Amino acid sequence: MKRVFLLIFLLFLFGFGGGAGCTNISATKNVVKTESGMSRNNNEIKFSEVRRLNKNILLKEYTLVQSFEETVKLYSVMEDKRFSRSQPIPTLSENEFLLVLKPQLKTKEYGDIEIEKIEEEKSFLKVYYKEIDNEEYLLNKEKNPILILKIEGKVPSGVKLIIF
Repeated sequence: MKRVFLLIFLLFLFGFGGGAGCTNISATKNVVKTESGMSRNNNEIKFSEVRRLNKNILLKEYTLVQSFEETVKLYSVMEDKRFSRSQPIPTLSENEFLLVLKPQLKTKEYGDIEIEKIEEEKSFLKVYYKEIDNEEYLLNKEKNPILILKIEGKVPSGVKLIIF
């Protein structure tokens, strides 16, 4: 008797409600595809912030990191000896690279940077950023912001930093 009741309950649950659930799932997938297609207009590149710090180390205005070995070298330079644990080292999937930014601040002595957008033009990346206030950097008199971004796509031949 219990098995018959359970069988009827499952048929009712999946038999009548299953079709409506599948329709909703496929509609949701279509919406996601449309949104991702819209976000790449005007050669805009998607990126994610991996790490933000302020440290006086010898780095160029931008550095492109393409392998795990290069990432380990970079993180060993940025390691803070005061702490026993280091920051987790990000891994790169196929078709991904890291962009390390360390621009010279022009308007704010103890500021930080915020990326507005990144565009691809031929084989170059144009990185639009603005300088912002950072209370922590001001209190500690730190003026060497470093920002590490993970970008999906082909590694560019160069990067141009543009104040927005």
